[in-house]
Amino acid sequence: MAFTVAVVVLKGGAGKTLISIALAEAAAESGAAATLADSDPMGGAVRQAHLAQEAGRPLRATVLGLSTPDLPKRIGSITPGADLLAIDGPPPGALKIAKAVMESADVVLMPCPARPGDLDRIPATLEMAEGVGVPVFGTFNFYKKGTNNAAAAEDLVVAYGVNMLETRLIDSTKVAENYGLRPRGLVARYGRDLLDELTRKAAA
Repeated sequence: MAFTVAVVVLKGGAGKTLISIALAEAAAESGAAATLADSDPMGGAVRQAHLAQEAGRPLRATVLGLSTPDLPKRIGSITPGADLLAIDGPPPGALKIAKAVMESADVVLMPCPARPGDLDRIPATLEMAEGVGVPVFGTFNFYKKGTNNAAAAEDLVVAYGVNMLETRLIDSTKVAENYGLRPRGLVARYGRDLLDELTRKAAA
């Protein structure tokens, strides 16, 4: 059965889709059978997969649109033979789907934008994950070392009790340049490092 990672935070614009794609593509690049399930009704990951196909460098992972609260019942049938399943979490407000995504996962990966105003939904996300009994790891994105935002964000995740990974996605124009493309450069490296650290710590 696939190792399943739910990329969820109950906040919009937090980078869930980018991180989900980076994670799934890192697994596929390593030779694993990877599936990316898009639980967002807007289909952001599916859209990016189409764009990558049109650009001539399709995503290696299998990408499926699956925005449904009965995801836990369907998980086995959509991932036959998969080694890793990354689930791109839904937008804020889709609480039933968010809960279903967490219930389907072995671990929740929570994007933590290093901007204090974007972290106020962390407690609610942690509470939901705790309610379904799934461990949570956080990863910083939009991160600029040495800035006031980064320092304040680091203080907040400590106060909230988030189990943070060391792997961070540095804020850069090169991140935005990955939109609609197979991950490359900074984002590809982030995906590889994230996959390695997450699988090690989830297994510990």
